Amino acid sequence: MTMPEDWVLFEAAKRSGMKQCPDWIKRCYDHHAVLAFRALCNMIQKYEKPPVDRKVLCAQEAMTEFFPPHADPEGVALRAIELWEEGFGK
Repeated sequence: MTMPEDWVLFEAAKRSGMKQCPDWIKRCYDHHAVLAFRALCNMIQKYEKPPVDRKVLCAQEAMTEFFPPHADPEGVALRAIELWEEGFGK
């Protein structure tokens, strides 16, 4: 069985209340005594999408605020940075 992507392992660890040390999480997935963790990883990978990067969310929001095609690219970039600093998407 192949190891799931890191985001899956971290999400399963978070939901299980496990410490989020990458080596520890991968050992739990490989260890047959922790079948519930493996099952949770498989369900997350099958039914969920990876989380969207907050930077992308900020850029998308800034674009919607400056949508006209003639919008100033510098203004869009500055607004995306402001959104990031304000905590947008957390």
